[in-house]
Amino acid sequence: MSVNDDVLRALEARNRALEAELEEATATLDAIRNGEVDAVVVGGPAGQIVYTLENADRPYRVIVEQMREGAVTLGGDGTILYCNQSFATLIDQPSDQVVGQSIFDFVAEHTVLETVFGSATTAGQSIELTLLTPLGDPVPSNISIVELAVEIGMDRMLCMIVTDLRQNYQRAREVAEANRRLAREIADRTRIEESLVIALDAAEMGSWDLDLASGKAIRSVRHDAIFGHEPMLADWSLDRTLSHFIAADREAAAAAFHAAEKTGRLDFERRIQRAGDGAVRWVHLRGRTFHREGRPERIAGIITDNTERRLVEEQLRQSLKMEAIGQLTGGVAHDFNNLLMIIGGSLESLARRAQLGERAQKLLDAAQVGVARGAKLNQQLLAFARRQDMHDDVVCLTDLLPTFETLLDRAIGEGVTVEIQQEPELWPCRTDAHQLETAILNLAFNARDAMANSGKLSLATANVTIGEEEARRFDAQAGDYVAVCVSDIGPGIDPEVAARVFEPFFTTKELGKGTGLGLSQVYGFARQSGGFVRFDSVVGQGTTVTIYLPRAEPVAAPSPIIEPASVRGTADGSVLLVEDDADVRAAASAMLEELGYEIVEVASGDAALEVLDGGRPVDLVFTDVIMASGMSGIELARTINERRPGLPVLLTSGYTAQKLSPTSIHGELPLLRKPYTLAQLSEALGGLQRGRGPKAAGGGGVVAV
Repeated sequence: MSVNDDVLRALEARNRALEAELEEATATLDAIRNGEVDAVVVGGPAGQIVYTLENADRPYRVIVEQMREGAVTLGGDGTILYCNQSFATLIDQPSDQVVGQSIFDFVAEHTVLETVFGSATTAGQSIELTLLTPLGDPVPSNISIVELAVEIGMDRMLCMIVTDLRQNYQRAREVAEANRRLAREIADRTRIEESLVIALDAAEMGSWDLDLASGKAIRSVRHDAIFGHEPMLADWSLDRTLSHFIAADREAAAAAFHAAEKTGRLDFERRIQRAGDGAVRWVHLRGRTFHREGRPERIAGIITDNTERRLVEEQLRQSLKMEAIGQLTGGVAHDFNNLLMIIGGSLESLARRAQLGERAQKLLDAAQVGVARGAKLNQQLLAFARRQDMHDDVVCLTDLLPTFETLLDRAIGEGVTVEIQQEPELWPCRTDAHQLETAILNLAFNARDAMANSGKLSLATANVTIGEEEARRFDAQAGDYVAVCVSDIGPGIDPEVAARVFEPFFTTKELGKGTGLGLSQVYGFARQSGGFVRFDSVVGQGTTVTIYLPRAEPVAAPSPIIEPASVRGTADGSVLLVEDDADVRAAASAMLEELGYEIVEVASGDAALEVLDGGRPVDLVFTDVIMASGMSGIELARTINERRPGLPVLLTSGYTAQKLSPTSIHGELPLLRKPYTLAQLSEALGGLQRGRGPKAAGGGGVVAV
């Protein structure tokens, strides 16, 4: 047996002893963990030391083993004396391999732990450190260290509680990501809400959100402004909303809100009385009902002030209505002119040919006066229809005011005082001075009658610039205008009546005291002048009618008008008469014969060309413009101008130069307006033969061809 064998056997014996001791220690630890012992006896150089484990500590040992946090008992040098299963799992090692190792081997931040370890007290302290597994995987942890109280002379002992922070960190990351998403959503929603607020404000819409349970509402600044509250009120309710609706609309508004709880929709237009100025405004409310568990909870929506839109729509309807009436009126006036032409021409021919007694002559004279009055009435109808002849001149109303003042003084009587208010430097405007005079007279007569022949009438002029928005209200062009205002201090009229004042034959006067055409003539004249008219009336205060005439550049003064010549006793030459109405043709033929002309009658333009192409001698052509079939009189004149350039052509029509002017070729043709007298016909035909057309004073005009 060698020495080596002895050493080997000694080592084996030592190993068995150590294993036995380890087994005993493990069993002891298990007993301690499970609370199976009351005391532990530990032998050492100084003899045996008894550690008593009182019964009260057993439940705590069980709790320590079962808790999720890691629990470690350390010696003063950092040696691990004990750890629970949670700590062993945390560092991914069996607990029996962990005991006896240094805690510093499992912590990444050695220096930090040493500092904390050295300064630990019974009060304890906490720090976040990183534990390391055998594979080097980091485990973020919260470590709380407290020094244990031991008997004097015993080695220092510490207790460490380790909390795994990986789930906390994961939750923190998830919460942070959720917060970032929420922040983005909040930012997006804020931008959307801000954009919505901007868009609603730009569209002049107010927003509101009504809580049905409390009756309270949150709303935008624009919402309160629409109701006339600036700055906005501290709170708002459904009752306050309903209180703003006028009495006639309040019940309907309340019913609409009530119905919205069932239908889910709110959409109505009603009138409110605005706070502050008391103005009555049209508002449009639209909203949607939101439900919770099947019950209506709130209604949210918008409100808009639709007053201007309704005014524009009403003005458009009125404009279309007036245009339609104008079209009808113009057609009736044209036919009426033909009838007057027949009657007047026949009466004039009869007066020149027949020898009548005194009584019969009076009847004939009365009939001719009736024709003249009918022609004047027809001119008023044409004025409303914007189809009367307009001598479109550039005039300065300041020069005409003295004439107007004298005219008004004579026309309206002594009981009415006339006050003239002039713009110091009035712009020139483009209009027909005679038609303007007629319009002012019509307005003055209305003002006089409204004031019962006693009061003050004001005639004022002003330079006015009309913007786009105001121009749209009156279907006019924006720009500079000369305003002529006629005002009275009469009783005024209510808005419902004011909406109809420009309709033909509409009048507020007693039966037989007015034709209802005065304001119609003013309306048509203003429109045909390129302007518009405004009617303002307040019950109990009076009425103002303002005519707006477009500003014009000043021009040189026009040449004087040549007065028409008297009826010639005889005439010579051949006249080709073109008229599709047989009765009008007969009356015109009789008048031409009365003047001494030789007459060739045809009923159409085509027939007239056949006569000319046939070689029959004709000195001039007298043709109606509007004919039922075939070419018009203007087309006939154009064709004659091409085939017989030197042949004079005189046009006649119940319409007017403005209605008939084409622009296809250059040149001018004289126009004789129906009904015409024998003197006017004589002057027109004589003017053609002398190389000039009929003048304005003769009831005619010119047509461009």
